[in-house]
Order: sequence, then C-alpha cells, then structure tokens
Amino acid sequence: MNFDELKKSWQEQPTDEDLQNPNLKHYKEVGNIMAKLRRNIKLEFVSWVVCMFFLIAVPMLPIYKISGYAAFAYYFFIVQISLSSLLYYRRFYYLIKSAKQIDLLASREHLLKLYYDLKYAVETYRIVAYVMIPQALFLYLIMIGQNRAVAWFEKLYNFRQTLQLDPNFILWMILSALISIVIIVLITEFMIRAYYGDYVKQIKENLDQMEAE
Repeated sequence: MNFDELKKSWQEQPTDEDLQNPNLKHYKEVGNIMAKLRRNIKLEFVSWVVCMFFLIAVPMLPIYKISGYAAFAYYFFIVQISLSSLLYYRRFYYLIKSAKQIDLLASREHLLKLYYDLKYAVETYRIVAYVMIPQALFLYLIMIGQNRAVAWFEKLYNFRQTLQLDPNFILWMILSALISIVIIVLITEFMIRAYYGDYVKQIKENLDQMEAE
C-alpha cells in the first residue's frame, strides 16, 4: 500500500466527532441541501423581480398598445400576482433564514420540523401558483389582444350573445385557456420539483436513514 492509499484510508476513518454523533453526516448533508435551496430561492426571486419589471413596462411599450380600461385591468392583475407571490417568498425567506442557525440542523427534532415547514411552504407555493392562473390568463389575453382587449372583454361579458353571433371566438377562447392552463401547470410542477421538491425528498430520506440507524 503506497502513501496515497494510506492517506485515503486515514481520511475515510470516522473522526471522534463522528463517533460521538453518528448522525453528524446526515446533519451535514441537510446543511448542504439547505444551501442549494437558498441558492434556488434567490435565483427564482431575482427572476421574478425581472419578470415583474418587464410586465410593468409592457403597457408603456408601443408594440403592445395597451391603454384605457385594459391598462387598468392589466395593472390590477399585476398587483394581485405580486402580492400573492410575495406571500410564499416571505415564507421561504424566514424559513431559510432560520435554517442558517447551526443548532436547528443539530437534532432530528429540528430537522423534522424543518422538513414539514419546507413541505408546507412548497404546498403553499403550488396553491398560490394555481390560484393565480386566472389572473395570468387575463394578463395573457390583454397582452395578445393589445388594443382589441377591451372588445374581447365585452364579448366575454356578453357571453350568450357572443355565443350566438361569434361562436368561433368563444371556441378559440376556451381552447386557448385550456392549452394555457396545461402549460402553466406543467411549468409549475417542473419548477416545484426541480427547485424545491427533490431537495425536500432528500431531507426526508436523511431523516428516514437517521431513524433507521
């Protein structure tokens, strides 16, 4: 056995700290997972801020031609979406901030609480995202409708009359709404799984291993 093999074998041996606390490796693993979660939350929050600034600027861009009642409705939905989004970002912020404390990652009880808090935060994220689907659809309608958005809203308001006079418009609206909902749901579920869900599962796996040991 050469020197490198001896060094590797020595490094793989458990330290006194590991022997005193056999769950230490799981605590460290959860700490690494939380670091990745913090990075993802910051990344998504920055992306959200950029997206909000873009959406706020949309009516001011000549290409979209959004004005009058359509502009008022547009900003009304923007405010709703912003407030709803801040709800779960605030929850994530305080959760991640509290998880920075070392003692919270030093016992199974605290890790268990952290797991359920994270799981609840992710479910809140999912619920808020689904609740915002109607607002998102109206924003999309206003953006693609541009100066025709008000006329489209009037047609939707007078649904029965429009159904008789222009059934193709109603059919187009229904199909567009269904396709948009499917796309939003798929994107939401993908983001939840990629940004949060997999990491929450990893924390649960560490908890299960700690219990088994």
